[in-house]
Amino acid sequence: SLRAMASPPLEEHVFLVESFELIQQFAKQFQDKLCGVDMCMEREHGCQHSCISTPGSFYCECNPGYRLNGDGKTCSPIDACADGRHGCQHHCVSLRGSYSCRCRPGYYLSHNKRSCTMIDYCSFGNHSCQHECVSIPSGHYCRCRSGFTLQPDGKSCRATDLCNGVDHGCEFKCVSTEGSYHCVCPEGQRLQADGKTCSKCGAGHVDLVMVIDGSKSVRPQNFELVKQFVNRVVDLLEVSPQGTRVGLVQYSSRVRTEFPL
Repeated sequence: SLRAMASPPLEEHVFLVESFELIQQFAKQFQDKLCGVDMCMEREHGCQHSCISTPGSFYCECNPGYRLNGDGKTCSPIDACADGRHGCQHHCVSLRGSYSCRCRPGYYLSHNKRSCTMIDYCSFGNHSCQHECVSIPSGHYCRCRSGFTLQPDGKSCRATDLCNGVDHGCEFKCVSTEGSYHCVCPEGQRLQADGKTCSKCGAGHVDLVMVIDGSKSVRPQNFELVKQFVNRVVDLLEVSPQGTRVGLVQYSSRVRTEFPL
């Protein structure tokens, strides 16, 4: 009957069952001989990582963190960063089947293991800045408050002389203060409402006649001093027909009116 159904069987494939009690033992022998063959052990499978036997065949598997290539045998590392879904704020580093996030220098990884927070170097308390400390990824630097200039030591601050750095517009003199400035007038004059110009001393108008000595004994250099004095006095006055009027008389061997009121 076997010959009619197929080819003559090999001797090791023929099993005789003499009694029903031996059927269970026969079934085990059948599985061991035919169904239980480890194909990964019986033939050269060529799997790079692992070979998995199946009834009558086998297949290859890769270790965690690797994927099976198209040839069904070799394995390639899985780049978990390549799909762009890692969520790392700065850098993604691939591991076997996974990834980790890393931060650029000057930052540390936050508790969520994805975002990065800049290191606050100023919080270490060793910056020695006189006014303000500003943290940056590479360290820190000192900054002065408004109206101050950072000194060459990079730490101390000095009040900025705004009178030298801005167009203050003061008519007479500019005086710097901390972060600002103000205008002042010479003695005898008042600062006007604009905060820049000075009022003359002509609030009460007068008629002023100056008498100067023009004798040779005065000497030219002394006479120049007299003229400078006259100029300074006139500059302080609001001279006009309706305001203060000025006249000048010079005397030596004779008296001469230089100009009337």
